[in-house]
Amino acid sequence: MTANLVLGEITALGDTIVTLLSFLILMALIKKFAWKPLMKILTDREEMIHTNIDKAATARENAEKKHAEVDAQLIEVRTTASDILNRAQAEGNEIQKNIIKEAKEDALRIKQVTQKELELERKQALEGLRAEIGVISVEIAEKILGKEINQADQQTLIEAFIEGLDD
Repeated sequence: MTANLVLGEITALGDTIVTLLSFLILMALIKKFAWKPLMKILTDREEMIHTNIDKAATARENAEKKHAEVDAQLIEVRTTASDILNRAQAEGNEIQKNIIKEAKEDALRIKQVTQKELELERKQALEGLRAEIGVISVEIAEKILGKEINQADQQTLIEAFIEGLDD
């Protein structure tokens, strides 16, 4: 039995040495033929990932700048719109005041013209009445006195009669 055990130990040690030599040969072959291409692939992938991260960071910065620019433009547009509205309201109020002022001036002018026309018509009516009253008074005086009155007497009677009307 001891012979089997010794033989088994040698075989196990021999298998370990063969396995170890096989592993070292395999590692040398992998290093010679596969390690450099594999490392190149991993390095290229790492560089691509770093490049993509840099591009993403740049794109994010650009997007943030654009967002800030858009916000600034929006504020400027709102300010401009507010200014335009304020000016339009001020102009509207000014136009309204001017229209009201012109309407009042027109109304006053129309009132003055109407008053002048009424005064003129009143004077014309009084003159017409004076003339008629003068003619009527002369006719009455002629009938009462029974004689004809000359122009100077007629004028004196008319003026006296009109002065009596004014009192």
